[in-house]
Amino acid sequence: MEERFLLDENVPVSIIEFLRRKGFQARRVTEAAGRGVSNGHVVDLAARSGEVILTLDSDFLIPRFNQTTKVIVVDVHPRTPPVVTQLLERYLEDCLSLLKTTKVVRVTKTGPILAENQ
Repeated sequence: MEERFLLDENVPVSIIEFLRRKGFQARRVTEAAGRGVSNGHVVDLAARSGEVILTLDSDFLIPRFNQTTKVIVVDVHPRTPPVVTQLLERYLEDCLSLLKTTKVVRVTKTGPILAENQ
């Protein structure tokens, strides 16, 4: 089964098209719940729908946010659409492989790593 993604508000809009071109289902949190949704609500939405959260927000590395759902935290600067796209192009499959055995993956310019405090 292909993973489905719920993109946090801070993820560039162009990433949704990138994921769809790769064959994934993807939607923005604003489509599901509007703007200004709390991180806790994002987690609830993803847990109910079975989606993987894709975010640039390092708050999702905090254990209280990652108990019930899978999360990919893109930790890169600058956070421009081309940089985020390039990172996902290179490492998305590795991230998904890691999510088979863990809940949270942090992806940096050097690759995906298991998030601390899981």
